[in-house]
Amino acid sequence: MTDFLVRNEQGTYDIVEVKSKTSIRKKTKKAEIYEDLQADAWLQHVVVQQVLKELYSNKISIAYLDKTYQKSWDIAPQDIVIIDDVSQDIMQQETVLQTIKTIKRNIQLDKDQFQSIYPYAWEYPLLYFGQKPELWSILTIPRITSSKKKLLELYDQWKRMITDLDHDDIELLSWGKADSAFVRFIQLFHAGKTLDTTAITQQLQSLTYPLYFYDYETTTTPIPLFEWTSPRQQVVVQYSLHKIDKDGTVTHHEWLLNHKETSNKRIIDKLIADLTQTKTWTYIVWYKWFENTRNTETWVLYPEHAAAFEHINNNTFDLMDIFKDMLYFDPAFGWSCSIKKVLPVLTDISYDWLDIGNGWAAADALQSLAKKDLTPDTVTKIRHDLLRYCRQDTRAMVAIWQKVCEEIGYDIPELKGEVG
Repeated sequence: MTDFLVRNEQGTYDIVEVKSKTSIRKKTKKAEIYEDLQADAWLQHVVVQQVLKELYSNKISIAYLDKTYQKSWDIAPQDIVIIDDVSQDIMQQETVLQTIKTIKRNIQLDKDQFQSIYPYAWEYPLLYFGQKPELWSILTIPRITSSKKKLLELYDQWKRMITDLDHDDIELLSWGKADSAFVRFIQLFHAGKTLDTTAITQQLQSLTYPLYFYDYETTTTPIPLFEWTSPRQQVVVQYSLHKIDKDGTVTHHEWLLNHKETSNKRIIDKLIADLTQTKTWTYIVWYKWFENTRNTETWVLYPEHAAAFEHINNNTFDLMDIFKDMLYFDPAFGWSCSIKKVLPVLTDISYDWLDIGNGWAAADALQSLAKKDLTPDTVTKIRHDLLRYCRQDTRAMVAIWQKVCEEIGYDIPELKGEVG
């Protein structure tokens, strides 16, 4: 179904496809359109061409969001939208029709017929639809989905499980590099639970007290909600912070968006005050790229905090790296270094009892808090649930840090105060 058919001055019709993205082209010399957008545009082009015939101008554009736009007044659509003519990017009609023919054939096959043609036995489509692959299939090897050509070579040999791989297959995955992540993962898979005590100790010795375990919650919308923010920008609207001093004293800080607040400056000012109380310290997060990127974006909004955020980024330790780099490996993590996968293996802490228990639910609640008309009781309930959820994230990091230190025999102070 076409988003817009626009009648032009010649009396024929152009297609305008609408996307809530902030980019439609790859960052390459040719600047090709992303494959999924190409497929969408190609199909519409062929269908409209066959239906409208001479009334179709053969012009197709994609309208998307301008990521350089910053909200500072009432938004006018022409200011926030880019319309890019992609007519020259459209595939030849014969190729599209052949693809459609193949799709029509495949969707009529039963499971056995499909599997007789495609060796990946229903797994390869899951790369695109986000479902979890079978445990210990080759899809569980870290970052293998970024090597689709290699993956298909294995599937063409009907090799689906890690136990199916021989020496030549491992060479294929590793490009001959004996120390590649692919090789290390397969070795650890066969070895079972493994701790690289020396490497983990070296990382922990680099941490300087006080330790600041912190976590952000953000909201992102196609149409910016907050002053001076851009479409799809991840805006920091909540944080939780557990500070641990050298003597083990634990202090917790947290802050959250108010109902229908139009700026996050109050939150950022408080965050900086909480994060910069001493001269030497280490910041600890889970997945440093996310927090550091938010910090960089935020100091553009508030230049008065640029030096503080730069210092935070330069002194941040990513606790996830211990698991991502497979220094601590346990098959029970289920091929993941997500905190939600590591936490239940190492601790008895759970998110199950929380009314808001995951990032998607938190994002929905934050958007409701930001823009919806809510009763005072509803606002109070949402704020209470959001604070508990974010606090659980930093509590989880502290607990994992404690458990890792305990398992490798690394001395840390006994914690004093309420961590939860």
